[in-house]
Amino acid sequence: MEGRDDSLRCGMAKKDTPDREDWLDEIVSLTEAASLRGISVETLRALIRSGKLRAVEQSRRKRGMRRREALRDDLRS
Repeated sequence: MEGRDDSLRCGMAKKDTPDREDWLDEIVSLTEAASLRGISVETLRALIRSGKLRAVEQSRRKRGMRRREALRDDLRS
């Protein structure tokens, strides 16, 4: 696929478009967030409990995380 940007193949919008901001602000499951960070779900939950990461409560029983928070680089475990 000549001429195609890698970001388009993985479903991510180009850097200079407002769509990228929307993509980063989407809420993903804790399982997907842990996968994006390269850690286990239990480790992710421990980081949320310690206050190092923030989760979004989607309902009384369901929690998620903004993709932007999951991809944040300042905290790697």
